[in-house]
Amino acid sequence: MIGLRTVRDDNIIKQKKIRQGKVGDKVEALKGIRILDLTRLLPGPYCSMMLADFGAEVIKIEEPLAGDYARGFPPAQNGFGFWHLQLNRNKKSLAVDLKTKEGKEVFFRLLKKADVVMESYRPGVLKRLGIEYETARTINPKIVYCSLSGYGKRGPRVNEADHDINSVSLAGITAMSGEQNGRPAIPGVLMADMNAASLAAVSILIALRHADKTGEGQEIEVALYNSALSLMPGAASLYFGSGFVAERGNNWLTGAYANYNIYETKDHRYLAVGALEKKFWANLCTVLERTDLIDMLENENNHVEVKCDLSKEFAKKTLAEWEKLLAGKDTCTTPVLDFKEAMSAEQTLANDMVLTIDDPEVGCYKQMGFPIKMSGTPGSLRSRAPKLGENTAELLEECGYSEEEIQKLIKA
Repeated sequence: MIGLRTVRDDNIIKQKKIRQGKVGDKVEALKGIRILDLTRLLPGPYCSMMLADFGAEVIKIEEPLAGDYARGFPPAQNGFGFWHLQLNRNKKSLAVDLKTKEGKEVFFRLLKKADVVMESYRPGVLKRLGIEYETARTINPKIVYCSLSGYGKRGPRVNEADHDINSVSLAGITAMSGEQNGRPAIPGVLMADMNAASLAAVSILIALRHADKTGEGQEIEVALYNSALSLMPGAASLYFGSGFVAERGNNWLTGAYANYNIYETKDHRYLAVGALEKKFWANLCTVLERTDLIDMLENENNHVEVKCDLSKEFAKKTLAEWEKLLAGKDTCTTPVLDFKEAMSAEQTLANDMVLTIDDPEVGCYKQMGFPIKMSGTPGSLRSRAPKLGENTAELLEECGYSEEEIQKLIKA
């Protein structure tokens, strides 16, 4: 493994030697789990990255020459795309053509010692390739197959192409995004993709636990559309309980309430207010010297008037002035930051959410840290994202291929 330096952003003080299997005296919880990852772009790679960060061996199986086409997304440094560096750290890359007899043979040899297969093809592709779950389980009964797709394996849209914007729009999320009486807004993050990645990681761990107990694997289906639907328990409770349809600006979490809203400051920046509980609302009104507003929110008909009053109050000072005035007052208010500001925020750095890595081939670069913090088995960055096919030879050798066979397969 490559020796890496992983430290808090802009605070490179000492070099930490990172060894495979251990980080200091912390053991990796998922060491010994092997994942064959056939996915590309975002949801699948992010899922397998989370598992790799905690010790799983992830073998990224890619098409020769092209590979995961997210490798080419700009920007890049010394031939490495930052998207690829962020999503495929701690993984190995095997370049093999699964459409060929030889490629399938390599896959089946790896399958014998694997625990998980991840894929994100449209339904039916794996069956046409001859590597679907039904075939795989005859080779390895404990194998867990996780499928990430747009709409699952049933229904009228199963064969349709889609991206995140399609999933969140069909699920009703886009209709709740934006200002009341305005156009629906595209959510600022890929909500269905990222939630699907997390759901897939959880489901894989559940299936592995079951396989350990019973000796039986299973097939997992995670649809981006379903993951988008699952993000709205609040909207679901409103609709199932009363028939109320949540839309942008018509309920307490989409802009209808004065104490859960965005306000413009004197310097045309924005402040987010989330003072839903009365104690936080009272604290805010006290800072604003508008204690007359504290009890007004008990009547929902007053929210429009209170929003107007708050807009006038927040327009009197700059964002920096409000930050200073509200600091430590327990008001559930925060500045609306852009991404650059968020990455340099004190809280971001305190949580080690920006890593600086010094790699002999890539050079010095930064990426997001580990959102899951664990005291006994923390995430670790053991190796940078691999070049296309970087680990092909070693994996083929492990599968029992001779040097001559390896060279023949690589050339093919």
